[in-house]
Amino acid sequence: MPLIKIKSLPFEGDVDISLVVCNLSQAVADATGIESHHIMVSWEYLLKGHYSHAGKVAEVQGINTHPLLVDLIAPNFNTEQQIMAMLELIANTIAEHVPVAKKNIFINYTPAYSDGVYDEGHIVEWDM
Repeated sequence: MPLIKIKSLPFEGDVDISLVVCNLSQAVADATGIESHHIMVSWEYLLKGHYSHAGKVAEVQGINTHPLLVDLIAPNFNTEQQIMAMLELIANTIAEHVPVAKKNIFINYTPAYSDGVYDEGHIVEWDM
């Protein structure tokens, strides 16, 4: 773990999302020392016209409008500094690989708790 879930409108041009999610996964692994088999990244497209921001809907993802919506779920044993570093890394990596301004990325961190995660066939427990 961590789990990174990204939602956006479809892009106007070609964007290789499979490459983006793989690059993001590798960047997190490199920066945190977490083995890549523990990192999950998904990207989901919202339907055209199904996302309102500032009271307006859009057909395609804008560079500066309709922020990308990112959820980061990571263990609660991470320090505040580690979480902030992951948030910056995620924003920087996404902005490097897709036509969206870094300031147009919204990321929410949700802590995962020991005994609150099921992974690899069992309830995961960690000591704090």
